[in-house]
Amino acid sequence: MSNFLQTALSSELFSFFAGSLVIVLLLLIWNFMLERRLRRLCKGANGNNLEAHISSIARDYEEFTAFKKTMEGRIEDINTRVQGSLRGVGMVRFNPFAGSGSSKPSFAAAFLSESGDGLVISTLHARDSVSIFTKNIVKFAGEQELTDEEQQALEKAKDSLHT
Repeated sequence: MSNFLQTALSSELFSFFAGSLVIVLLLLIWNFMLERRLRRLCKGANGNNLEAHISSIARDYEEFTAFKKTMEGRIEDINTRVQGSLRGVGMVRFNPFAGSGSSKPSFAAAFLSESGDGLVISTLHARDSVSIFTKNIVKFAGEQELTDEEQQALEKAKDSLHT
């Protein structure tokens, strides 16, 4: 019986060691594959190492941040300039003399900035003369009294700012 027990025990021990050996071999192969993948990752696509690639990205990020600050400053400057430029335009044609025909040779034109500052130019065409008038506009209102046609041109210019 002791011989049988010894054979069974050595058989089980052999199986245990064989199984352990297989597991150790599989773990060694897996470790080798992981090491190879890690080296490939650290080496980079074109032979550079990972550290050099990361430092390159950090440098590019710093340059991008500086560029972004510069662009934000320029955009702010452009916004300030655009707000002060004449952007709203309105024009009304009219005939100042009733009963003198159906043509409308005279006009009033308004030019405004976003803040409502600008001017109105109006003309009166008579048979032998042309008169030109200008009036300053401050915050969407005339400094001098506006004619009905000039007021209509001002409203058209104001409406054109919001389209």
